[in-house]
Amino acid sequence: MKNFRTKWIVLFIFLGTFWGCSNSDDENGQDLIISYQLAGTYRAQITPTFMGSSPITTGEHTISIEDLGNGSIRLFFDKFQKNPMPFQMTVDINMKVSKGSGNTLLLSGENGTFKAEPPSGGAIDPNDIPPGIQLPEGAESGMKSSKASIKGNFGERDKDGNTAMRFDLDLTPGIALPIQILIYTHEKK
Repeated sequence: MKNFRTKWIVLFIFLGTFWGCSNSDDENGQDLIISYQLAGTYRAQITPTFMGSSPITTGEHTISIEDLGNGSIRLFFDKFQKNPMPFQMTVDINMKVSKGSGNTLLLSGENGTFKAEPPSGGAIDPNDIPPGIQLPEGAESGMKSSKASIKGNFGERDKDGNTAMRFDLDLTPGIALPIQILIYTHEKK
């Protein structure tokens, strides 16, 4: 009987160890969004690239990060255009937030909206397309996708001697071109 009782005590201690180790110590996405104060308006460097490595152009633009209240944030910007881009770019995508290593947050999202539209609303001249990029047939009037995806992080970065918490994101627009858009925040407004 004593042996049976000892086995039960050991079993309860063993199970109690697992029950005591809950994820309550880990912050969920919503807690991270609040504690890192992710929501707001940011000044960002946006760099459309060919195949993720050859920049087509780069420029500063204002982006908006909205807290969706469910452990996700929404990235939105519109009408980004820098020479030699013939289109204005608009992005609207939700990202899940999770804890990375150290003081870094991991971000990922799918099924976002991407639009590349001529600023005049009409069609662009195919000769205005940067060298090396061939538009898909019929794309002179713009391109749209609801299959944009994004990944990246929010963490401490050093830029020009200034260390700050910044977004570093890689957006794939989901269009029939091998284009990736790199988004790097400078500061919160």
